[in-house]
Amino acid sequence: MIACIPTKNRLSTKTYKLFESVGINAYHFIEPQEINEYDVPNKISIEANSQGIAYVRNFIIDWARGKTDWIIMCDDDVSDFGIAIGNKCITKDASIFFDIHKKVSSLPFEMVGINYRQHAWHEKKQYNINKKFVEVCVMINVNKVKWTYRKEFNLKEDRDYVIQAMKYGNGTIKFNKYFFNCPGIGLNPGGLHNEYKLKKDEEAAFRFAKEWHPYVELKRKEERIDIKFDFERFASDYKKIYK
Repeated sequence: MIACIPTKNRLSTKTYKLFESVGINAYHFIEPQEINEYDVPNKISIEANSQGIAYVRNFIIDWARGKTDWIIMCDDDVSDFGIAIGNKCITKDASIFFDIHKKVSSLPFEMVGINYRQHAWHEKKQYNINKKFVEVCVMINVNKVKWTYRKEFNLKEDRDYVIQAMKYGNGTIKFNKYFFNCPGIGLNPGGLHNEYKLKKDEEAAFRFAKEWHPYVELKRKEERIDIKFDFERFASDYKKIYK
């Protein structure tokens, strides 16, 4: 198991230290135009500039195949991991992924997620299957996934990938009490901040709704247009576990 961190225009990223501190090797996937500017371990050139987030995610999957079964694909602005006990969030370290790996190694799911810190404390269930999106920091069995991130859904490409996992594979399991901590979507300078500022995520939401009709509802979330996906109906139609 290794950690794979796509990073762009965020030279101060320290996320890799969370993994290194528990003995998980972290690799950074960087555009050629920026790779010499980064002072981080295990730099991998993604061989092209400005190709979008789907491109780098596919590059990571292809690069990792044959090297390992499981990767942790993690955004470069994650600052903490932990577990919610009762209604309290207790900061731990990336060793939570060793615990999670033990739980999923014999299960059929291609993707494994954990929760946002702000949601973990109030969750009632320890886990859900094919019931929620998994994003930001996701374990992926790279030798099982046969689909790709699609560039037409950039900024929603991770959600499209989850739905493809349900359609073509066994789907996802999300551990609701384990959590990561990171800034709100599009708020942290660097990374995809400029794309969110231009509301390209809303353009992707409209394309997503068209692609996955009739399972998608567009909704306004604060100042943005987002998507609501009918996981239960989709799982029923495709005869997948929904729990």
